[in-house]
Amino acid sequence: MHMRRVTALTAVLTMALSLGLAGCAQKINGTAVMAADASVEKPTTTTKGKPTTTAKAPTTSAKPTETKPAGKIKITTKKKTESNCEILSPEEVAAALGAKPAPTPGCVQTTSDPLVVILLMVTLSDYDGTAREIEVAGNTAYEIKEGNDCSVMIMLTDDPEVITPALLASVTPLDEVDTCGLALKLATAAFNKIPNA
Repeated sequence: MHMRRVTALTAVLTMALSLGLAGCAQKINGTAVMAADASVEKPTTTTKGKPTTTAKAPTTSAKPTETKPAGKIKITTKKKTESNCEILSPEEVAAALGAKPAPTPGCVQTTSDPLVVILLMVTLSDYDGTAREIEVAGNTAYEIKEGNDCSVMIMLTDDPEVITPALLASVTPLDEVDTCGLALKLATAAFNKIPNA
């Protein structure tokens, strides 16, 4: 299984730039894939050498790239999947982590004692890296460790049409802490707060 992961510190910089430059706009990266029933106009040449357009030629169907982690996703409790940067208040984050709260709410918060940067959001489930499959509240989840950083991603739905089907909780430590343990606590608290679908 391969997943692409963004560290919480990188996310802080990205969010600061995107909030400063684009307000609430969101950039979605991906690759365009032509639909199976799409067609392309092919130019033809007339006797005078000028190109003209004729009937559309059928195209071969392209297999879309997979945007979700491989394997069967188990969903015991479907949750709402609207993007939200204030799933947990600073006080709720602090309670989940056993820390002192951040001064402001949002997707990215910094707690003290322990000093960690957290990223918490409903997001895409397309990430690179090695993940360990776990289960949270009956739903398929993934623990993604990269260096000292750790993320837990819980699938909120198995609907392939949903753009943001996962809850991501990432912890970047500035103190010596069990980042995966904290990420799991944070993800579980946020999962429980998201309304059922």
